Amino acid sequence: MIDSMTKIYRYFRHFRTIVVALLITAVLAIVTVSAAETAETIAWNVTFSPENNNKFDAVASTADGGYIALGSALTEVYGGTEGLLLVKTDGVGNEVWTGRFPDLAPASVAETSDGGYIIGSYNVSRTVVDENSIYSGSSVLIRTDAAGAEAWRQVLPNMKVSTVAETADGGYVAFGWLWSPSESMDNTTAIVTKTDGNGAPVWSRTFPGASANAGLVTADGGYILGGTTSPFNNDIGDAFLIRLDVDGNTLWRKNYAAPVIMDIEETDEGGFVYSGNYWYGLVDAQGEEVWLKNMEGLTGYSVVLRPSGGYIVAGTDIRSGEGFVLGTDPDGTIRWNTTFPETGVYAATGAPGGYTLAGIRFLSPDTSAAWLAGLEETTAEATPTAPGFGAIGAGAALLLLLVAGRKRRR
Repeated sequence: MIDSMTKIYRYFRHFRTIVVALLITAVLAIVTVSAAETAETIAWNVTFSPENNNKFDAVASTADGGYIALGSALTEVYGGTEGLLLVKTDGVGNEVWTGRFPDLAPASVAETSDGGYIIGSYNVSRTVVDENSIYSGSSVLIRTDAAGAEAWRQVLPNMKVSTVAETADGGYVAFGWLWSPSESMDNTTAIVTKTDGNGAPVWSRTFPGASANAGLVTADGGYILGGTTSPFNNDIGDAFLIRLDVDGNTLWRKNYAAPVIMDIEETDEGGFVYSGNYWYGLVDAQGEEVWLKNMEGLTGYSVVLRPSGGYIVAGTDIRSGEGFVLGTDPDGTIRWNTTFPETGVYAATGAPGGYTLAGIRFLSPDTSAAWLAGLEETTAEATPTAPGFGAIGAGAALLLLLVAGRKRRR
């Protein structure tokens, strides 16, 4: 009996030795993989200050390797007028030209197939009735040529536009919401408006009790919009996505355990990744949740696909006001992050080998400048002392453990 127990003890001691060696092997492998993770390098950053207070709210890559950025300029911090600031740059942020459009607020900008630009803008007014604030306004779509000169504009009454994009038929689509009377049960109504090539509405689809903060044209020519079902409240569980076909018919509608969706991107697999207040997530082509990640205190205004796989989320820390950008792997795990003191990040776009951020740089308590920055992804390769270090180290660890075990058995 004693001999049998001794054999069992020796077996488990030998098994434990092997397990420890395998764990060491796994740890060394993990260290080697982590050492080759990509990181970001700030390649350039520039500011634009036509007035004392400016910012960028949107940025898009252009076919010539540069960027188009849309923002606003205030004549005065309090009581001044706001106008659109449209800036075309080269690939490192140098100004090519600047366009100005008075008395409008910025929402979205995109390059069109002929090299011009489509701008989504709006105006809002507020009146107080019986101590209740009533908001109203209209959206304005502006089409420019390649030099920023206005070709036409189209007013969309009672709408606050969030995103505008070109469609495959040469028209445009605008996502946003309709203002409702303050006494209405539904504060706002999400809306998708499809237009022809001159901005005239062709059809609209509305979704009461919601507001669309983001939208895009999907790879199959349909549409997806996202936002919150409880406007200006943004409680957990209010976030939604609605998928439409090319004619605007609803394919599916899903809600998620997040407060609000601020931006959406379609993935190479046909799913959708989104970012918003405190959360970012991934869903499949049918809207079923794949994963959801928390980033407490951070508002992700923009999400972009990483060329190396995974995603970046860019935005602003609502606690400190600092801009941030974080990079994740395909499973949403954060691999790197960077903050930008005295800077707010409101938009991002993919660029060759990296990304471009847009936002605001605070120069003093009373002045700010519109800001762009270019980030490059670099790979920090490990520098092992000899080829096959991980395997050699694991083998050495296993040998030492086995020798130690033999010595103890003598």
